Amino acid sequence: MSRTKVIALVEARVVTGPAKNILRFAGECRDRVDLTIVTFVRSQENGSQHAPHNAFISEVRRLNLPLEVIREAGPLDLSALASLREILERHKPDIVQTHAVKSHFLVSLLRGRTFRWIAFHHGHTSENFKMRIYNQADRSSLRACDVVVSVCTAFANKLTSKGVRQDRIFVVPNSVKNDFAHLDPKFSEETRKRLAILDDESVILAAGRLSPEKGHRYLIDAIAEIMSSAPHLRLRVLIAGAGPLEGELANQIVKRNLEQRVKLIGHCSDVKPLFSIADLFVLPSLSEGSPNVLLESMAACVPIVATTVGGVPEIVTDGESAILVPPANIDLLAKAILKLVENRPLAKELASVARDKARLMFSPTKYDERILNIYDTLLCRDSH
Repeated sequence: MSRTKVIALVEARVVTGPAKNILRFAGECRDRVDLTIVTFVRSQENGSQHAPHNAFISEVRRLNLPLEVIREAGPLDLSALASLREILERHKPDIVQTHAVKSHFLVSLLRGRTFRWIAFHHGHTSENFKMRIYNQADRSSLRACDVVVSVCTAFANKLTSKGVRQDRIFVVPNSVKNDFAHLDPKFSEETRKRLAILDDESVILAAGRLSPEKGHRYLIDAIAEIMSSAPHLRLRVLIAGAGPLEGELANQIVKRNLEQRVKLIGHCSDVKPLFSIADLFVLPSLSEGSPNVLLESMAACVPIVATTVGGVPEIVTDGESAILVPPANIDLLAKAILKLVENRPLAKELASVARDKARLMFSPTKYDERILNIYDTLLCRDSH
């Protein structure tokens, strides 16, 4: 059987959740798919005399995956289009898949395409005016592709309301490997020691980009409310991630007198050490699709409090595998956290159900089957 030739355009500098899925799929499906990663590097970040380098590129090379790099002067450098065209003419792919706004836009500009185009829609952020303009342009780009792969039904419905044909949308949630459980106890001990967490302190973990839609400010306010009503609790809150709100969140922690309770620990490329010490995972987001970090928490058997946004209720069920609360509701968020901190048997029961659900419904094998079936469906259209 000949392998399907695929080009994947990925705009990443670090190994984000979507990037993890792409790289794992490319590595584990080599027998069916000849997938080349194409990514972008800004000239001011890597001088022309140096080999392009960032955390994402390093991981692609470590996995020994085919890689092409497009150099660009800035985010709107249309010379990238010529570079992309040259790469496509050289590789002659059967399928091109795009994974973010810029990639969608560039491929939409290509005329006389000889390949099928799959646009992966991971969601939109609206942190500033520029992003809102990009999002509006993206909806136009998505109407031009052959297929949109969305990570949740909630996003798919929004795309339909914006003019993307329903019969062109496939919903494929993210996947998670079953390698978070049964970590060496020494792993946890070393992580607690590195982060100066005492043995009698319960660890609450949140992870995600420090941007408005992730809702971290509501978590900080909820922790302040908990400490006001139950000052005896020995809690440590770790917020992993980087982003534009880092300074604002740091100031909020100081204003709420939580410096000894809440810590911003920056971007973590490997979250396993954090899950190894977490007693509770909190996802306080205002918008989500199919969050990898939620799936990782499930696989790690860490109890979950999350908000009822996007695809979250499609992954976990309130009272069965997690406690779900409305977004931006500090009081209910605080009560849910307190409930699972104080009721450990309930927390363990929810976590156990969530772990089994992750293994059965969100395995990499199921994800790969879904994507390969979409490839086959697209290529069969061409043969008829």
